[in-house]
Amino acid sequence: MARPSTRNVILDAAMKLFTQRGFNASSVQDITDEAGVPKGSFYNHFKSKEALAAEILTAYGEGSTDRGILTQSGVPALIRLKKHFAALNEYFSGCTDGCLVGKFMAEVSDGTPQIRQRLLEVLGLWGEQISSAIADGQKEGSIRKDLEPDELAAFLIDAYEGAILRTRVEKNPRALGSFTDIVFSSIVA
Repeated sequence: MARPSTRNVILDAAMKLFTQRGFNASSVQDITDEAGVPKGSFYNHFKSKEALAAEILTAYGEGSTDRGILTQSGVPALIRLKKHFAALNEYFSGCTDGCLVGKFMAEVSDGTPQIRQRLLEVLGLWGEQISSAIADGQKEGSIRKDLEPDELAAFLIDAYEGAILRTRVEKNPRALGSFTDIVFSSIVA
């Protein structure tokens, strides 16, 4: 069995620490200690901790759950959205560390432009995927037409990130269930 590359070991260690502690509370030394590699190995693969975080955000943004359901044109749009959020609820109900994007959004500053840019890209991707399903639902007549798809998609992402935070605080997925119950009773045409 092949050993994982040092680069991948560092990526995995950083993902774990960033998810558990956040960006600012995870030093390069912490990451290399977690990875079991010398600190110099880090700089052979990454320019900076921020560059590493930006790369991790890209991978994370592509999905910890299968986002493909949002674009399955043969499935009614409202069903696609319900399945997407049900999968997220299942994942985050058992995820005590919360969402990496949400953690990084709380820590982003003028001093972390790569992270800010990557967050905008991830949020943009998620927004496009959800907005597309909403627009399809509006065409089908299953989703209210008085709401702009892009604005509703952004709201859903923002509200869901808040529900994840509350789930972490309460150590209970109640907020995730409330999110889906309220959203889907409110957006149906």
